Amino acid sequence: MIEIKNLSFKFGKLKIFNDFNLEIPKGEVVLITGINGVGKTTLLRLIAGVLKPLKGEIKFSDEISSDPRRYIGFISDKLSLYESLTVSQAIDFHKSIYGISNFDDFLIKFTKIKKSQKLKQLSIGQRAIFHLSLILSTNPKILLIDEIIHSIDVYLRNIFIKELIKLISEKMVTLVLVNLNFYDIENILNRVILLKNGEIAVNEKIGTLKTKVKKLISTNSPKSLPVISQIDYLDHSEYFIYPYKENYRKQFDGEVIDLNLTEIVSAFIGGEYA
Repeated sequence: MIEIKNLSFKFGKLKIFNDFNLEIPKGEVVLITGINGVGKTTLLRLIAGVLKPLKGEIKFSDEISSDPRRYIGFISDKLSLYESLTVSQAIDFHKSIYGISNFDDFLIKFTKIKKSQKLKQLSIGQRAIFHLSLILSTNPKILLIDEIIHSIDVYLRNIFIKELIKLISEKMVTLVLVNLNFYDIENILNRVILLKNGEIAVNEKIGTLKTKVKKLISTNSPKSLPVISQIDYLDHSEYFIYPYKENYRKQFDGEVIDLNLTEIVSAFIGGEYA
């Protein structure tokens, strides 16, 4: 569905990507993560066509390659909309741009949004739901979402995520997420990609990742093991290991702890700041 080949990009003299390569199959749900400033949002914008690479290419499957931007939905963290328009005017404008005869407003009915309201009067959560409604009306094949889910209140977030699940299960939409709060989305993810210095440091199926990252609690340093980060306390230390192997249990005295996705990503990012 998405193939990135030998992509390079920079802002001024700041290099973000150099000969970057990535493939995302159709229908996969991918999380892009990493420390702030590593290029997560930039990567989404490149895929969406908002930014252009200096070299390299981004290819799409034949079903959308003729007009990729027509089939890509992008919900930016900025939620850029024409704020002076009312909801009704924004819907009409969107319909005229994309040649849509009918607009399904079932999602915005959950949010107490009035069509007479101006967009600038909507909350962040309401804007996110409204933006998603606009995108869904175009029947996207690829949906890119940039760090907005965690900004929505619990009620609206549940609506948002349920709609994502529906898109994945019923329409095989390819979903690429950038997020720093993983609790709500962990169960819908297929793969986790962690960026580091403009390259892919981790590219794992989520189930595999959970088996390969463990926390070791010990009073002795496991010097021979691949420690990605550690936290020291007065009487013990926590060591985060990747990739973990079962025979490591014989090489140290301590306890092995399974981790959720938030803890795993925190361990990788903690190692970046060490």
